[in-house]
Order: sequence, then C-alpha cells, then structure tokens
Amino acid sequence: MMATIRIDDEVFEMLKQLAEPFVDTPNTVIRRLLEGQGGAQSKQVAVEARPVAPKTKAKRGSRTPQATYETFLLHVLGTKFKGRANKDEASTAVIEMMEARGLLEAAAHEMVSTGETRAENTVAWARNALKDRGLLSHQSPRGTWELTPEGIKAAREVVLPPSDK
Repeated sequence: MMATIRIDDEVFEMLKQLAEPFVDTPNTVIRRLLEGQGGAQSKQVAVEARPVAPKTKAKRGSRTPQATYETFLLHVLGTKFKGRANKDEASTAVIEMMEARGLLEAAAHEMVSTGETRAENTVAWARNALKDRGLLSHQSPRGTWELTPEGIKAAREVVLPPSDK
C-alpha cells in the first residue's frame, strides 16, 4: 500500500525544479532529498525555513465526527449553492453553520500540517467521502464541488443535528 500525501503548489513547483524530466517522480525527488543527495547541482532550490508551532492534538472523543461535516456539506451544497460551489465557499459555509449551532470545538480552529484549520481539513475529507459514495461528482473542475443526481436526492433528505447552543 502506498500512502497519499498532500503538498501545496509551491512545494510541488520546487519538486519539479529538482526533478529530471521523464525520469523522476515526486517520490524519487523526495527520496533523493531525504537521502542527502539533494539532486543535480544545477537544479538546487533554496527552501525557506518556517517556524513550526508545537502540535497540540485534540483528544479523539472531543472532535466533531467527520460524518457531521458530511451532513452539513450535503445540506450546504444542496440548499445554499444549488448543488455546486467552489471549495472555499462551501468550506466557509459549512464551518459557519456548524459554528452557529455550537457544533465545533476549540480544536477545530487549530492549524494542521496542511496549513488549514482542522475544520477546513475535515470538510475536505468529508468531500472525499461523499465523492467516494457517489454523492459528489468526480468530473467537476478542480476546486469545484458538485452534487451528483444521487447527491441532490440525499441533500433533500438531510436532517441537520440539533443545535448545542
């Protein structure tokens, strides 16, 4: 089994600059860097060191379950955006609605390694789960989240959990 990692566009561009075209994959470039070889001398890239905040991990039972995010994402896409929205709009709407109902814990606002909040990251994973279940389209343009006909039907049947406030 191969692990999946997410990297931002800036890091991907740096990897491309270190790669030998038609030979390297992101994996081979990262391996070479980790093994201390650093790649071809003519392709070296300066990497800015960034301070790393100490990680604080919320206890598993204290986090809002991903299934709750999935429910709110279906609802938001189906009602507020008529089935289609960009990632940022949909994520913001889900988080604001959950926050207004008192469903997000303090840990939801902590930054995670992807550079987004835990809540934003969980909305993205909720989107992947809905896509895997056939409720979001696999063929939407990058950054656009769109309900399938099955997703539209499921969104109509959503019953939001009661407010904690």
